[in-house]
Order: sequence, then structure tokens, then C-alpha cells
Amino acid sequence: MNNTSLEGGAKENKENGKNVTIVVKMLRHGERDKETRLTDYGRQVTREKAQRLGYSPEAFDAVKPVGSNVGPKGLTRFGRALETAEIYAGEIAGDEAFNTRLQEVLNYTTFKTKAPYNHVEIYNSHLHADFDSLTDIEKSKAAKKAQTATLSHLLSLNSPEAEAYRREVAGAYAYVVDHYMRMAHRLHSGSRVLIPAGGHGGHMELLLQQALVRKEGDHEISGFSDLSEIGGDIDPSEAFNVTIATDEEGKMGPLMVKFDELTRPQIGMHLDPVRIKELRDYYVSLHEE
Repeated sequence: MNNTSLEGGAKENKENGKNVTIVVKMLRHGERDKETRLTDYGRQVTREKAQRLGYSPEAFDAVKPVGSNVGPKGLTRFGRALETAEIYAGEIAGDEAFNTRLQEVLNYTTFKTKAPYNHVEIYNSHLHADFDSLTDIEKSKAAKKAQTATLSHLLSLNSPEAEAYRREVAGAYAYVVDHYMRMAHRLHSGSRVLIPAGGHGGHMELLLQQALVRKEGDHEISGFSDLSEIGGDIDPSEAFNVTIATDEEGKMGPLMVKFDELTRPQIGMHLDPVRIKELRDYYVSLHEE
């Protein structure tokens, strides 16, 4: 694995950007404790999920972990999302060195739109009363129940404020996709790059809710209204992949989406590139100086 710098000088020209593949792995951080630090159990599950994919070190020319760095810092001096991305990258890249980078657009504390609900209050109201006494696996199940209820509540809100919040959050993830779409045209032709992008549950699903297109029979469905349509909310250490690929002429192909978990829908899914640009532009309009 070469693992040279992804953004270290490659420029868009007629010699670059052909037959390039960038897989952006939108990865939820692993299980956390009440202080929001990644737990040892969360680290273990992250490693196991990465190993289960069966990627060989030769599958990619570079593996570049990025992500939100919000919250208390863990063993690697990173917040839970960025640490999860680095663990994932390490399992795939082996002993190769990689340059972990912050991706502050995924840091929810930078969002401009006020959340239209009290996340902590709703989440805790659905959490097991004796949470601290549970085993790691029991805690995982209890947290899943609380997370699903909290995200379902956000999706159920139909006020202008709720829609603006969902658009900005989705826009942050669209910004990341758009960034690597642009980067694909600058990379050396034939490059294969994996980007584990550490983010947060309750947020990454909103990109799919706003921009996913999926086929059911002869019909195309945009977005979703209920989490069950994508198999539920994204679990800790779980990911969905957005494949950004150019052809032999450098033209961008469909933004194909695939979940790592085989229990979820697996075929006929992509992101709408027009919607990605709209969401990205909306996010930028809010964050312009």
C-alpha cells in the first residue's frame, strides 16, 4: 500500500482523474461511556467489524481516516468518532502509517441551526434505569433502543425549524461527499482510496433521508420516512459506503451506496448528485464568513 498523501499536490489535469475510486465509509463511532469516551468494548467491536470485511492491504493505494473530533479525547488523543475511524483504518491498512485528519464539518457543535429537540433529555428518557449495572452487550442493546427512539422523534418533526436542522446536518455529510468527488479529478489515474469518515449516530442517517435514491421493483424512491426502510438507525461501529468512481475518460459515475451490514438493503441504491450539491451549497451558505 503506497498510502501517499491524498491531497499532497495532485492537481486536476488531463492526466489525472481517470479510473479513480474513492470509497467514503461513513462510520458511526463505537460504543461510548456516559462521559462520551469510546469504551474498550467499542474499540473491540470496531476492530472486529473492520476485520469481517476481509479487505486485503492491497485493496487500496491509500487509507485516510478523517472525522469529527468532538468530545473527550481517548487513547489516541482523538474524540470518539475520529478514534473509531483511526482504529478502522489501522485494521485495514495494517502497519502502514496514515495521516489521521480532522473533518470539522462532521462535528455537531459547529452546526449553526439549533436542534429542534433536546437530544440528551429524549435519549435518557428511553435509557434503562439501571444502565450502569448492565453488561457491555446489555448496554449496547439499551443504547440502541434509546438512539432509535431519539432519531425517530427527530424524523417525525414537521416544523420549518426541524427541516432546516435536518438539511444542515445532511449538508455537512454532503459536503464531505462533494469534497471527495472534486478530489477524484485531482488524483493520479487508477488510484484506489478508502476514507473511513468518523461521524455520529442520529446525524449520518440524515444524508440518506435527504439524498438516497433506491429502487423497489420498477420504481425509484427518494429518501425515506421511517428508519425501517433502511433497516433501522446506524449502529455503533457500523458504516455505509459511498463509492465515488470515474471512468476511463474521467467522467463521474453514480454515487453508489452500500451498507456493510448484510441485513440491510444491499442493491439499487445511490445518492442523487443534484441533491448532494443542493445540500452542500445550503451548508456552505450557513457557514460562510
